[in-house]
Amino acid sequence: MPSRVRLLVADDHAIVREGLCRLLSTQPEFDVCAEAADGREAVARCIEHAPDVVLMDIGMPGMDGIEATARIKEVCPGVRIMILTAYEDKNLVRLALKAGADGYLLKHADRGRLANAILTLMESGKWFEPDLQIGPEDEVDSDEPSFDALTRREKEILSMVAAGQKNREISEKLCISVKTVEKHRANLMKKLGLHSVAELVSFALKADFLLK
Repeated sequence: MPSRVRLLVADDHAIVREGLCRLLSTQPEFDVCAEAADGREAVARCIEHAPDVVLMDIGMPGMDGIEATARIKEVCPGVRIMILTAYEDKNLVRLALKAGADGYLLKHADRGRLANAILTLMESGKWFEPDLQIGPEDEVDSDEPSFDALTRREKEILSMVAAGQKNREISEKLCISVKTVEKHRANLMKKLGLHSVAELVSFALKADFLLK
């Protein structure tokens, strides 16, 4: 393991990204060599800076974190990727693994847990939240929901919710009221049989639908 682990932080929320960079920069084990605001920028920065580890958000505009992970593994196969997300969902872990991710950490982790996860990833090659580890006993539901029955507006809102945008942001971008956004969101959740934002993100990514 290198004396200092070179890190790239990829997150579309500037305050989160900047906070992570400042936090990690205070740790003697780490060197934050680059940051990125979306998936495409993360790929470009990896090629440019050759980090040891990428801390990768999932819901980002343009190119989401799952797609960016797969692309980075193609062009920079030696880079290790830790998904860093608020979404606690095994289906997302499966998608991350399929894309080539080496770890999966929830954003509510404190400084010590974050540092330990990165160092363990460097030493052993992987680190996953204990409660989200995928084993042979985990069955994949074959009854996939379909977005064929969704309206055009529901599809727009689905992609925006999955990209991490809040109701207020969606209402402003689509020029509709927050109450209308809430109604559309409730309708599409009911149609898809989903119960959480994490399930929405998982569905959108599995359908290759995120911001497409």
